[in-house]
Amino acid sequence: MEALEPGDPQRVGPYRLEGRLGAGGMGQVFLGMSPGGRRVAVKVIRPELAAAPQFRERFAREVDAARRVGGFHTAQVVDADPQAASPWLVTAFVPGLTLHQTVAEKGPLAADAVLRLGAGLAEGLAAIHRCGLVHRDLKPGNVILADDGPRIIDFGIALALDASALTTVGTVIGTYAFMSPEQISADRAGPASDVFSLGSVLAFAATGRSPFDAPALVQAIPRILNEPPALDGLDGELLRLLTACLVKDPDGRPSVDDLLARFAGLPAGDAGAPAPAPGTEQAPPEADAGEARPSSGQGGTLHLADAGQPMHMLPTATHVPAYPPRPPNPPSSSPSPSPDSSPGGMSRRTLLIGGLAAATAVAGVGTALVVRERGNDSDNSASGSGSGSGNGAGPSAGIPADGLTLKGPDSVQALVFGKDSKTLLAAGGDGTIRKWDVSAEQGESIRIGVPAYLQPAMFTADLKRLIRADKNKVQVWDVTSGRVVRTFDGPPGGKGQEGFVQSLALSPDGKTLVGSMPEGLYTWDLGSGKRLGIQKGQFSGPLAFSPDAELLVTAFPLKLRDFPSLKAVATIDSEFNSSQTSTFSPDSQILAIAERNGPVRLWNVATRQNVVTLKGHKDSVVSLAFQPGGSALASGSEDGTVRLWDTVTGKTTATFDCGGKVAAVVFSPDGNTLAAGLSQVDSASAEDTVRIWRVPT
Repeated sequence: MEALEPGDPQRVGPYRLEGRLGAGGMGQVFLGMSPGGRRVAVKVIRPELAAAPQFRERFAREVDAARRVGGFHTAQVVDADPQAASPWLVTAFVPGLTLHQTVAEKGPLAADAVLRLGAGLAEGLAAIHRCGLVHRDLKPGNVILADDGPRIIDFGIALALDASALTTVGTVIGTYAFMSPEQISADRAGPASDVFSLGSVLAFAATGRSPFDAPALVQAIPRILNEPPALDGLDGELLRLLTACLVKDPDGRPSVDDLLARFAGLPAGDAGAPAPAPGTEQAPPEADAGEARPSSGQGGTLHLADAGQPMHMLPTATHVPAYPPRPPNPPSSSPSPSPDSSPGGMSRRTLLIGGLAAATAVAGVGTALVVRERGNDSDNSASGSGSGSGNGAGPSAGIPADGLTLKGPDSVQALVFGKDSKTLLAAGGDGTIRKWDVSAEQGESIRIGVPAYLQPAMFTADLKRLIRADKNKVQVWDVTSGRVVRTFDGPPGGKGQEGFVQSLALSPDGKTLVGSMPEGLYTWDLGSGKRLGIQKGQFSGPLAFSPDAELLVTAFPLKLRDFPSLKAVATIDSEFNSSQTSTFSPDSQILAIAERNGPVRLWNVATRQNVVTLKGHKDSVVSLAFQPGGSALASGSEDGTVRLWDTVTGKTTATFDCGGKVAAVVFSPDGNTLAAGLSQVDSASAEDTVRIWRVPT
C-alpha cells in the first residue's frame, strides 16, 4: 500500500481512506475503513468516465447484478454510488493469494487440488450466472484462494445479460490467453464462454500455463479457434473434464450444472494451496493492462478491468503474458541510486499520467482525446544493472552507468529513438504515448483514443505518426494531435482471425507499408493510403525489412522475400518454420532470428548459412536490435533480461536486469544508448516500463 497523495480524497461516502492500493484505466483503488472498523477496497471512477451517461448506466446495472451474487463466492459488493460526481464502488476485503500468485510462488497444483478448485469455481460461476451475469474475464488473477474456498473477483467487464446494448460494437473483452473462441470472434459470449475460460484456468493451475499459450496474440488466436488445447502430462478425470470444457463449439461444452454434478463425488478439501489467515497480507495478482495493481502492504484488493479493455501486442510479436512471471533475478552487485539522488546531481524527472484507452470507447467519449503534461518531478528513481559505459559525450552522457528507469506507458507496444539520439517515444496499451528527452530526463505524455482491438503498432522514423492495426484495417495517428489522419482498409473482416492485420512493417524510406494477414501480404502507399498489391498465402508473425530495402523476412512461414515483388527468394531452416522475431544488421548482410523458445541465430544473407548461435536466455527472445556502427546485438527476453552479444564471437558482453518481461529493445542512432520497453513489470509501480542504459560503442 502507498500513502495517499496530495489531492486524494480523505473520505469517500462514509469510508475513511488510508492509502492507495493501485490504479487502472477506470479509476483509483484505495484501502478504506468502514465506520465499524472493517477494511474495504474503495474504487473511485475517473471523472471523465463519469461524464458519459452510457458508462454510468452500465456501471449501475453491473453493481446491482454483482450485489445479487453475494459474497460467498465473490468479493462482496458492500456499497456503491453510481450517481456521485465521481462514482465509487466498495467491496469487502478478501485475504488470500490469487491463483496466479500461488502458482508463480509454489508451482502447479496437484490434480486432486485442481479438481477441488474446479468445484469451487464452478459453484461461483453458477451463482454469477443465476444473477444474469457472464463474467467474461475469468483468469488466474481473478481467483483468490481464500481460507474458505476460492473467490471470483473482478466484475469490471462482466456483462449483464439484459444490458448488451451498452457494449461497444465489435469490442473484444477479456484476457486473451483465457478467452473463449466466441469472445475472440466477437460473437455473443454466454455462460458457455465462462465454462471454456474455467477449463483454461484449471489447466493453468495444473500446468502453470494457459492451454493455448503463445508468445503473441497472432499465434494464440488460431490456437484458441482451431487447435486442441495443450494438456500434456494430465490424465484421468482431470484430463477428461478439461477436454470437455475446452470444446470449440459452445453448444458442445458441459453446463456449469453438469460440472457440479461431476464434481459432486470428489473428496472435500481445500482449493489446493493454503491461504493466509484473515488479516494477513494479500499478494497482488498479475498486473493486467488497465487493472489496478496494488503495491505491497496491508489491505485487500479490488480489480476492475475496463469494459472493452483492448488486447496488446507489438510488431515483435510480444503479448502481455497470462502465465506467472519468473521470480526476480538476484540483485546486481551495482547498487541503484536512491530516488532523490544521482551521479552529477541530476534530478529524476518523470511523468506520472495514467491511461484512458478503451474506457473512453465504452463511455462513448470521442476518438480524439489529447492531454499533454510536462513533468519535473523528483520521484523517478534510477535502477538497472549491467556493465558498459558510453563514450562520455552526447545525449547519453548523463545516464548513470547502471541505467535509468522511466515512467512509461502501461504495457509498451512500440519504442523508437529519434534521429537526434535523445528523443525517445513509447506507445502503450493504456492509450498513451510517452515522449522523453533522455539527455535531460524530461518527458511529456499524449493520450489518444485507441481502437477497441489493438494489434501491431509502430512509429514512423520522423516520430510524427503512430501506425496501428485495428482488426482488418490500419490507422495512422498523428502523434501531436492524437487524431487518426489516415485509414487503410484490408479485406472484409470475418469470423475469428480471418482478415485481421497480424503484423506491420514500414519500408526504410517510409513510403510503403506492408501488413500480413492470414490470406496474404498487403502493401499500401503510406502517403496516399492506396493499396498497392497483395501476395497470396498464409502469413502470421512479425515482418522485418532489410535496411537497403531489398528484402523482407516473414516470420511464418520463415522466408526471405524480394521487395517490392514479395516473391520468396530463400527458405530459412527452422525447427518450427517460424521465428519469434528477426532483424537485419545495418549493412543488410546478417539476419538475426529468434526461434520460438530457442536460441538466437545469425544467418548470412549471401551464403544462406548460419554463422553464429547465441544461447543464454532462459525464456523466449521477443525483440532484437543491432547496434548502429558496432558489432553488438541486443536481445530482449521474457526472462526479464536484455543481453548484449558480440556478433563475431557469439559471447554475452553485458546483461541488464529489467525487472519485468521485455517487449522491445532499441538502440539510439548514435549507438550510445539502449532502451527496453516492458510488457509486464515485477516492481510495485506498474509504470516502470521503460529502461535506458549507456552502452559501449
